[in-house]
Amino acid sequence: MRENDFHSLVKKLALQRTDHRCERCWSERDLEFHHITPVKLGGKSTLDNCIVLCHNCHNIAPQDPFLLINYFLKFASIKEMIKHYNAKNEEEATRSLSKELGFDYNALKKRIEVNKPSHVYAVKKGMRESVKKKGHAGFNIPFGYDYINGELRIILDEAKIVKDIYSWYLSGRSMGEIVKMLNMAKIPTKKGGVWAKKTISTILKNPLYCGYLKWNDIISKGQQRSIVELNSFNEVQKIIEKQGGKPANLDLD
Repeated sequence: MRENDFHSLVKKLALQRTDHRCERCWSERDLEFHHITPVKLGGKSTLDNCIVLCHNCHNIAPQDPFLLINYFLKFASIKEMIKHYNAKNEEEATRSLSKELGFDYNALKKRIEVNKPSHVYAVKKGMRESVKKKGHAGFNIPFGYDYINGELRIILDEAKIVKDIYSWYLSGRSMGEIVKMLNMAKIPTKKGGVWAKKTISTILKNPLYCGYLKWNDIISKGQQRSIVELNSFNEVQKIIEKQGGKPANLDLD
């Protein structure tokens, strides 16, 4: 990643330019600095050759400058690209992109594939190692589970609360109302604190509860037992979107 090649002033100006956000997904967390044209290809550590990426996006950023600008930075996920072009699938969306760029589809597809394996493999490998060590893809152990003997195990009393949260939300309760209900009942969070809307939102949008793991754009079927039904998870995402929020948008089936 060689972010140390950038002078501190370049980093400061790059952060100001991006309003301290990742230039791909707009995350404000774990920001790093990336060469548009890699140093090994003659790229300089200048401001115009520097982009700001969060750690997750940095890990999967292609080294091909053309793909970085015209493909990777343009869309935060394959789904976003498909939605942007109102396409049926990734192939149709990539064809639309190639037409827009005036670039041969087969050449663009090959270029994407050549760049994809090493980055995707690295993410999958990291996720697998994290799951082996922590039982999940790199985050704190979620409410409803514990990490026992190398795997996530359901904690029954917490799992019941997770089910209640989904049930309440599906029945029309707002996240704020759910927070009040849990705090009034003096039910502690995972760390023994009080509930907040952000905590509820995280639970409602985490595919782990319906049996999946998500790391960047990669969705993987998890080994853990699910706490809620997949249909319930998908219905919750529809409600979140209808309420003006940002759903998980994973298209799980």
